[in-house]
Amino acid sequence: MGRGEISTTALWGEVNLHILGAASDLAPEEGLEWEFLCECSQPDCEERVELTLEAYAGLRETGGIVLAPGHGLSAIERARRLCDDAEALRRQAEHQVARAKKNLRQ
Repeated sequence: MGRGEISTTALWGEVNLHILGAASDLAPEEGLEWEFLCECSQPDCEERVELTLEAYAGLRETGGIVLAPGHGLSAIERARRLCDDAEALRRQAEHQVARAKKNLRQ
């Protein structure tokens, strides 16, 4: 899979974010569970995981993903996620350096 293509894990993650948004708009009762798609790296996975909106939001905040019991990420997907995380940190560092230089000039 080339870097320009989207992975199954990323695609299901986007779908799950839309589920979170739609469910949040409905103002459901607290503790109600919703079905989210398993974000494992298997292209034929059709598993669903029931989570509260709070549990799903907590997963996203910590960089976690929805995985059905016994499912995991392939080595390729783990490496892709690490590369994406490293790139995000590099861009954040560049931004911080630029901001520090601007503040020093003032």
